[in-house]
Amino acid sequence: WQFTWFVPHDVDGLINLMGRDEFNRRLDKGFEDSRPNFVSQFINHSNQPNMQPAYLFNHSGKPWLTQKWARETLDPYYGTGPVNGYPGDEDQGQMGAWYVMSAIGLFQMDGGASTDPVYEISSPLFEKITIQLDNKYYPGKEFVIEVKNFSESNRYIQSASLNDQPITTFWFKHADLIKGGKLKLELGSEP
Repeated sequence: WQFTWFVPHDVDGLINLMGRDEFNRRLDKGFEDSRPNFVSQFINHSNQPNMQPAYLFNHSGKPWLTQKWARETLDPYYGTGPVNGYPGDEDQGQMGAWYVMSAIGLFQMDGGASTDPVYEISSPLFEKITIQLDNKYYPGKEFVIEVKNFSESNRYIQSASLNDQPITTFWFKHADLIKGGKLKLELGSEP
């Protein structure tokens, strides 16, 4: 069941194969049936090939379910103590990287392996995030993510803009991030 979703190279192909409605129904049910810890035969977040399912909804026309399930996974799965940091097998830092990226509201389905990589957007755990860009590699000084109406109950993106230009997709290009600038997100309690 878990490996069904592991097609980061052809998410659209899987959606077309299953049909959009069945894809969304089955994946959403998998998350529901895996609560509260997301370590089950359906969604097993500790199994590295099964760490991206929350972000698949971005590709299937329901980005609000990405925002819901990414946050639902962040909150109960990861802890802050010496024993409950994460209840899984930390291979090469993947779980820590997933947490950091998801906590700032960004994700890369292709792991940055694309010739034109993009960042998918979800709802961050912070009101403001500043990413310092190394000027040896990137032309921008910093990339800032600002969140309006931030709260525990406000998980759903109501609007987004990149450098004051509205964006209506669930993603933006890596090339835009490295120029520096600002991603503004407005959150609300309903999708």
